[in-house]
Order: sequence, then structure tokens, then C-alpha cells
Amino acid sequence: MSEAQNLQQQIQQQVMQSAEDFYGDSLGRIKGQIQNDRAQLESLMEQSPPEAQTQLQEMIDSYTEIEGTLDQAASDQGVDDAVSGAAQQAQDAAGGIAQQAQDAAGQAQQQAGQAAQGVQDTAGQAAGQAQDAAGQAVGQVTDTAGQAAQGVQDAAGGAAQQAQDTAGQDLNITDAARQKADELGVDLSQVEGTGAEGRITVKDVTSAANQ
Repeated sequence: MSEAQNLQQQIQQQVMQSAEDFYGDSLGRIKGQIQNDRAQLESLMEQSPPEAQTQLQEMIDSYTEIEGTLDQAASDQGVDDAVSGAAQQAQDAAGGIAQQAQDAAGQAQQQAGQAAQGVQDTAGQAAGQAQDAAGQAVGQVTDTAGQAAQGVQDAAGGAAQQAQDTAGQDLNITDAARQKADELGVDLSQVEGTGAEGRITVKDVTSAANQ
């Protein structure tokens, strides 16, 4: 495998690893937030009157559906472990909020009707935030991939030019012929010299350019 191919492969591997790490962390943070919000809804439902529990259960089920979608996306991209780790960190970070949620649930018990509507609005906002975060993650991964592709092209072009220059330096060629080849864009490795001891002359370069 050539040096240019090795460089291209290394760049591709680095870009894909960075993209996978970002993607897994992003999905994990979203999943952790959804799990925390769902737990708060479940705690609220336990203290709510029967007439409000049906609507609260529907909200809880919607969180479960979103979480399932995130798990499927993580599985499709092979970043299950990264998502699980990030989700656990998000849950741990939210541990200090658990007591506040319980206190809020106790107050909401006296205002079940108003709390149900408020929670429904919060669920809608959370779903929108999850969609926005997923869209941003995809956009950033796409930008990273585009930048990597350009980097690969530039690196491959530079390596090819270095190889061509090195090959030109090893040839038996006059300085004037080398300069002429640069001007005309002629690959010296493809030029047959007609000078003394096979030396490539300006005439040889010009003839090759006209072919």
C-alpha cells in the first residue's frame, strides 16, 4: 500500500472515530435527559388522581417511544456502549434534582389539573429539543465528514506531487528540461531521453507534451 493510501486510511479512521464518539455522546445525553424526565412523570402519576393518570401515562409512553428510537439509532451506528455510558452520566448528574422533583410532585398533587397541562407542554418541548439536538448532531457529523474528505484529497494530491517530484529528481535530465517539464505539466517518468547516456533534453520534453 502506498504512502498516500496509508495517509488517506488513517485520516478516514480518525474522522470516523471522532464522529462516532460525538454521535454516541450526543444520543446518550439526550437519552439520559429523557429517562430522567420520564421518571419524574412516573413519580407524579403515582400521586395524581385517577382522572389524570391516563393522560400522564400517554406522556410517559411517548418518552419510551423516543428512547426506543434513540436506541435503534445507536444500534444502527454501532455506538451502543457510548450511548449507555453517556446516558448514565446524564442520570448521575441529575441525581441532585430528584429531591426537587419529589417536592414539586407533592405540590402538584393539590393542583393536578394545572400540572397535567403543564407537563404536557413540557413533554412537547422536550420532544422538540430532542429532534433539534439530533438534527444538529447529524449536521456536525456531515460537516466533519466533508472536511475530512477535503483533507484526504489535499493529502493525496500532495503525496502524488511529492512522488512525482522525487521521481523527476532521480532521472537523468538537464535543468532546462526539468524547468520546461514543470511549465508544460509533463510527467518526466514517462519521457524517454534521446541525449547522451539517455539524458532527457528540452526537445524530449516538448515532444512528449505534443503527443
